[in-house]
Amino acid sequence: MDDKRILIVDDERRVADSLRTLLDDAGYHARTAYGGAEAIEQLNREEFQIVVTDLRMQGVSGAEVIRFVHENHPRTLIIVITGHATTESAIEAVHYQVFDYLRKPFDFDLFRMAIEKAFQKIETEQLREDTAAMITHDIKIPLTSIIGFASMIYDHEKGGFHPRAREFAETVHASGQKILELIENYLTTCKIEAGTLKAVATEVNLRRMIEDVVETLRVEAERRGQRIESDLRGLPATVFLDEMMIYRAVGNMLNNAFKYGSPDAPIEIIAEKIEASRSPLDLDSIRIQVVNETEEILPEDFDDIFNRFERAGGRRGIEGSGIGLYVVKAVAHAHRGRVGAGLAEDGRVQFSIILPLKPDEPEAAVESAARLRDRP
Repeated sequence: MDDKRILIVDDERRVADSLRTLLDDAGYHARTAYGGAEAIEQLNREEFQIVVTDLRMQGVSGAEVIRFVHENHPRTLIIVITGHATTESAIEAVHYQVFDYLRKPFDFDLFRMAIEKAFQKIETEQLREDTAAMITHDIKIPLTSIIGFASMIYDHEKGGFHPRAREFAETVHASGQKILELIENYLTTCKIEAGTLKAVATEVNLRRMIEDVVETLRVEAERRGQRIESDLRGLPATVFLDEMMIYRAVGNMLNNAFKYGSPDAPIEIIAEKIEASRSPLDLDSIRIQVVNETEEILPEDFDDIFNRFERAGGRRGIEGSGIGLYVVKAVAHAHRGRVGAGLAEDGRVQFSIILPLKPDEPEAAVESAARLRDRP
């Protein structure tokens, strides 16, 4: 959220002006209202993400401001600051779902932390709403396809299967896979933002797992006129990782190649062990690469392509929620690994996920969403 707007309400001008200056210096966009009536006037004119209000003020009280915000701006968070804390005021604050309640005098660092937590809550809620809206929109297309083609598999008028029943069934299968991918990515994104995404490493036959992913997606590739070629010869017999998370990451990388890949050009998946000297992790590692030809992904896209809701700036409309590669990045970081994107020596686009061959712990560290945005 670029424009972090805060309204400070206090009839003590010195307090209101001091808080505004401190918040402005911290990078926020703060406005002041020197009383409850002035606050309500401003709230009628413009939107604020957070309202910070004193309780005891001349004329229109802070309690009245809180009630007005609760009834007219239900998405706005309220932080109460008061030098006259009472049981009654605390109960009323709870009733109106006040985000925080600070007693004067307070340390500015404590106040700033309350503001930061409030914006974290706002951004998390906005992420969930945006993601849910995109998921809902993107699910409609494959769901409509499932309903339509499933109804045509059997010809009730002729009393037999349609001559193209197999094709219809494959379309139903591919559409079902799309819906499952969207739901799993959405749930993973919620875990990322909540800071609860963990990788539980177990012994896995990675070659067999990747072969399963490829076989599951082969129908979708064929429908698009594409084919998948795999080279898994460089993999050890078993590795330690979270099988379901890596399964999802590989699937997302291949689906990304489907969306942006050139028709009739093969999509190649290469998985191998690499020595520490060749790994950006400086550890013996596993590297999984997906390579394909495309004119839709440009070199300037690579820096941001693993960010949430980011899509490459190609020329044609691309389906999808824009969180698939964001999930790949989160999976890599949960395993203490890295992701990468760039051009191969032959000019094709390549995406990679690099994971330590031996994790430091059975459970990889939780990565917060903020740290995910900052790391490559």
